[in-house]
Amino acid sequence: MYSKKYRSLTISSISCTLLLASCAGPESYQQKMSRYEPKAISQNIVPEIKVNDFKFIDELHSTDKTAKRSPASAPENPTLESEGNEGATTNKKLYFLTLYSEYETLKKYTPEFAATNSMICPNFHTSLLRHLDGAAPSNTTSVTSTLKYDTQKFNDEKYVSSRPELLLPMSQTEVTPKVIDLIKNSKEQISDFAINELVHKALDIHLAKTYSEIRELCEYGNSDNYYIYENLITHIKNNTFAPGNKNMNTLLKTTVFSNIALMTSLEKSSVKTLSRAIASKDESPKKNTYANEIITRLNVSWANQYFNYIKESH
Repeated sequence: MYSKKYRSLTISSISCTLLLASCAGPESYQQKMSRYEPKAISQNIVPEIKVNDFKFIDELHSTDKTAKRSPASAPENPTLESEGNEGATTNKKLYFLTLYSEYETLKKYTPEFAATNSMICPNFHTSLLRHLDGAAPSNTTSVTSTLKYDTQKFNDEKYVSSRPELLLPMSQTEVTPKVIDLIKNSKEQISDFAINELVHKALDIHLAKTYSEIRELCEYGNSDNYYIYENLITHIKNNTFAPGNKNMNTLLKTTVFSNIALMTSLEKSSVKTLSRAIASKDESPKKNTYANEIITRLNVSWANQYFNYIKESH
């Protein structure tokens, strides 16, 4: 439910249909999550996040150390064995663990989203248990996230592309309309409060779709997006996949990479209020990420240049 304050601030040109739950009555947890129960394997539509004329550096011949830095926003997880080694995490398990850990991280930016932290996962039961046992201890009990934007730059494609949460769709089944579409098509000035509400509602939709895919993976062992990721692995193995906008856009068509872009941007755009002191240094696990393992296996460390660009452009 949106507050009365939000309804008074939101302009009439943004209909309650586009804002989805803004005009709906209160729902129970069971009602909310029943919409996302996997009836069959279906595609979790990936948001249209694209690079806007970014110049990549050739890492093989560059002395620029920033080109190879990892995205700071990727979730922390236990160290994984590389594919091909004894006891290695398979590509399918790695995809599942990456998506699940990204889902956990993104939830912190939209505390209104209601979903369980526990689930029955027959296809990845052991992997999920190991992840939960070895994951970093939570250093907050809640996060209040306020997003800050320069409203004068919403017509600047480069500015918008470096804040991919503005490109999230406001629909569960289509890639449009996007948050930025509603903002730009408004006939009146939209308030900062309303912009935040739009982004958080889009994140709710994105997380609901991600949750649905995770449930599908748990129940069926596959998802359409996993097959897209598997095809990406094959494509990279069989072709030259050099640094460039075209190939970066190909990576961003997979949900695990688009989520890295989202997490990187949200980490820098958010003004957070933490409700619990940071955990002690002794509680910190080994710093490695499932996302970084995917980047390593695909041999696309140059993609970190784009994620660093997002981080530094805020």
